[in-house]
Amino acid sequence: MSISPALVPPRVSAAFFEDRPFPELLALDIDDTLVTHLGSVNERVVDAVGRATAAGINVVLSTGRTISTTAPIARALGLDGWAVCSNGAMLAMVEPETIVETVTFDPRSVLDRIVALLPGAVYAVEDTHGVFHATRIFGAGALGLSLREVPFEHLLKEPVVRLVVRSDEHVETGFGEIVEQMGLHTVIFGVGDTAWMDIGPTGVSKATMLARLCSRLDINPARTVAVGDSWNDIDMLSWAGTGVAMGSAPRSVTSAADATTDATPGDGVAEVIDALLDSR
Repeated sequence: MSISPALVPPRVSAAFFEDRPFPELLALDIDDTLVTHLGSVNERVVDAVGRATAAGINVVLSTGRTISTTAPIARALGLDGWAVCSNGAMLAMVEPETIVETVTFDPRSVLDRIVALLPGAVYAVEDTHGVFHATRIFGAGALGLSLREVPFEHLLKEPVVRLVVRSDEHVETGFGEIVEQMGLHTVIFGVGDTAWMDIGPTGVSKATMLARLCSRLDINPARTVAVGDSWNDIDMLSWAGTGVAMGSAPRSVTSAADATTDATPGDGVAEVIDALLDSR
C-alpha cells in the first residue's frame, strides 16, 4: 500500500525552521542517529554540534545506552553536560561522569511471571550505578561496558532501572504474544541475532526524563528539537517542540515526527543543525 505524500513529513531545511522558535535544547539519539551501531562520530557532526553549542543550544544525548557507553560519544562530540540514558530511566552528567537521577522498579514481580514463560532465557538488570548484572555473559554491545555474571537470585536484590531479556529460541517468533499476555511496564522489543526485550519502569521514556530535565533548566519544551530513528524515540519525537526522524526510520517513527533528515548517521544530525542555524 502506498503512503500519501501528504502524510510524509517534510525534509528539514532553513525554511522549515523559520516559523519555529529557536531551540534551547537539542536531544539526540545515538545509535543509527549519531553513529552506526558501535561506530564512531564523523567530523561533520562534531563540527555541527560545536556550532550548535556555540549558538547557545543545550545538546543532550538521549539514548538507550547506559552512561558508560554514552559518555565516550559525548566526549568525542565535545559535550560535557547532561545525558538521558537507559531509555529515560537515568539522568547523568558527562563531566564529571555522574548519575544524577534514576527511576527504578522492583524486578521481582516481572521476573516471577516471565521466567515461567521463558525458562531458557538470559536475564540481566541494570542497577542505579549503570552496571549490568546478568545470569550469563552476553555481547552487551552499546548497552554497557560493565557486565557482571551473577546467580539469578542476585537480580532480585534491589530496585533496578532496566530488565533485559534475551532468548535465542525466539528469533523466529519474537516476543509479541508474551508482551501482550503480561502487560509489562515500558517495553521495547525486537529481533536481530537474538530476540530481546528491554523492560523499564512504568510510563518512563526518553520523553519523560527530557521533560524533567527541561524543568531543571527552566526550558519550555516548545523550544526543543529531538532527532531519532527507532521505536524508543517515538515518544521523544512526539513530545519535542520539533521532532525529526532519520531518513532510515520506519513509518511508525516518521509518523511521530514533524520532519525527516538524511538517513546517514551523523550526517542527518548535521543537516538538522545546519538548517537550524541557517534559519536565524
